[in-house]
Amino acid sequence: MRWYMSNQHIVDCAMRALLYEVSATPKPGLVDRQNNGAHHDMNFFSFIDSSVSLNSYFNKIRNYIELTYGNHASSFLPADAIFKNLVPLGIEAEVKMKAVTNGVNTHKGAIYALGLLTAAALENSMLLKKYDISHILDRVSEYVAPSLSTVFMAAESDESYGVQQYRTLGLLGARGEAFSKYASVTEFGLPSLELAIEKGCNFNDAMIHALLNLMAHVVDSNVIGRHDLDMLSRSQSRAKEVLDKGSVFSDMGKMAINAYDEWCNKAYVSHGGCADLLAVTLFLYFIKATTTL
Repeated sequence: MRWYMSNQHIVDCAMRALLYEVSATPKPGLVDRQNNGAHHDMNFFSFIDSSVSLNSYFNKIRNYIELTYGNHASSFLPADAIFKNLVPLGIEAEVKMKAVTNGVNTHKGAIYALGLLTAAALENSMLLKKYDISHILDRVSEYVAPSLSTVFMAAESDESYGVQQYRTLGLLGARGEAFSKYASVTEFGLPSLELAIEKGCNFNDAMIHALLNLMAHVVDSNVIGRHDLDMLSRSQSRAKEVLDKGSVFSDMGKMAINAYDEWCNKAYVSHGGCADLLAVTLFLYFIKATTTL
């Protein structure tokens, strides 16, 4: 069946996004092939193990979408119904992740983001017989819209970064990114990746350039959770300085990247949210490369 093979491609794109993201080096403050960044409880191999554990998660999403739509589907089911059935799969994936990382949260944000995107891409594959980035992002926004307010307003005992920052700062975090159709990715991440590739950069450097643009602009809840808004502002200023010095396109820029990496590691600054958005950027880039089935 043609859609069967196409759906496997979508799952492969999700896995590639995870593996490429952690492999990009150097990522200031984040785990990469060079160092553990501003982290003491995880390393490159933690992320490899975690990524492998999530392969079954993406395949379960694939199985669910295929069983839901079969060969005769003609219209999209209600988004909230799809989202409701994705939730237990995400919870199960998080349990598996922590089982292989000794309880460390390596990919919680990616489980959420790439799970939504994988499901939306699979729905596009089944119903529209093509990969359309705008349709995929529209569908993701539809998934989270009904629950966006209730999650924050009802979770009075929830002490996660996201809920705390909604209460104190009005920030919507990962849920807000999904609802916005990953505006940070379409405005900063993906264009920066594609620009670097067009300029002849190798893929590693293109990923770093995309990450730096995300770090310079995204209000990252991980940085605020570890520190505060002031530290986020300081780190974003440094990211912008790196971009101004040439980013991956010049020797001065590359020296600035390494200096920024050292600063983040010493200051305990980790733009983990931006790492997740880099994975989203990569997923969309890989999907975009396949325009029709």
